[in-house]
Amino acid sequence: MNTIPSTFNERRFPHTVIGGALDSPDTPDPLTVILLNRGGRFYRSAVFQSLESAGITSVISVETSAEPYDVENLSLRFPRVRFLVPLEKVSVGELINTAMAETQSPHALVLWSDQRLPPSGIPKRVLDRLAEDPVLCVAPSLTGQRLENLPVHMVPAFEKKKLTIAPFPGGRDQSQTLYPFDFSGIYDRNRFIELGGFDQSIPNPYWQNLDFGFRAALWGEKIAVSAGFRISYEGEVPREDVTPDSSYVTFYLKNLAPSIRSGMIRLPWTALATVVFKGGLNVFEAFARFAGTARWIDSCRTRFVTDAGTLISSWDLP
Repeated sequence: MNTIPSTFNERRFPHTVIGGALDSPDTPDPLTVILLNRGGRFYRSAVFQSLESAGITSVISVETSAEPYDVENLSLRFPRVRFLVPLEKVSVGELINTAMAETQSPHALVLWSDQRLPPSGIPKRVLDRLAEDPVLCVAPSLTGQRLENLPVHMVPAFEKKKLTIAPFPGGRDQSQTLYPFDFSGIYDRNRFIELGGFDQSIPNPYWQNLDFGFRAALWGEKIAVSAGFRISYEGEVPREDVTPDSSYVTFYLKNLAPSIRSGMIRLPWTALATVVFKGGLNVFEAFARFAGTARWIDSCRTRFVTDAGTLISSWDLP
């Protein structure tokens, strides 16, 4: 069982970085694009050219294979792009964490290779808003291949004591969402690191992303959707696999089970029974997971400003 990390990027997986110029600590680029590669080899050059045309000057291209097929040639054609190549299979969140550690930019836009910015790039008013009213993450409004608006405002609710996430389309500018759909958004790097980034002990991408957003909300951070910042998919919109699995157990213990009593956050023993009877783990595995999470909650106890019940009951619709 992976241990819940207590510090940012605690587990550093083996990787190499090819090409690109390192940020200057004194004058870093104001924004770096962390480009996650999904799918085949199609239009790799076109992706980088479109980012250049949109005014992006710093890119970390995160490969999803330990055997990248054209990195050497691309690094010569695009000298401002750094290619991060993992040497073992790791989760999406770990890739983002490592790319975030590679840049000194105050903000980083997480983008997939099958997503496109508008030709004009990121609207200046969005970047100005980040400076005036900083939040953990500004998620974009997303459109599909047929330019249909996607429901990206994720609203949590309890139905018969079971967590449900209701996706809403549209919504007010800067209204809160529980998590950034498909990990996409402009992240405040310092706030991201303070939060601890994505949890490496949760490999399932849906529960890893949901854990990030839930932890952010429980710790008083905000993830907002910008109506004026739009990104479109060139391929099929990815489907989220929301099936409860071992990753869900860790998510549940970290986020849904803790409660605040007399001003203190704690993990009640009743959560252990829930994991034993509904989590698909044997007693020994369940107790180890419970005990490890209890230690993590105790180490972070001063960060919690609310618990799941209070958070969800007070959530505003977009």
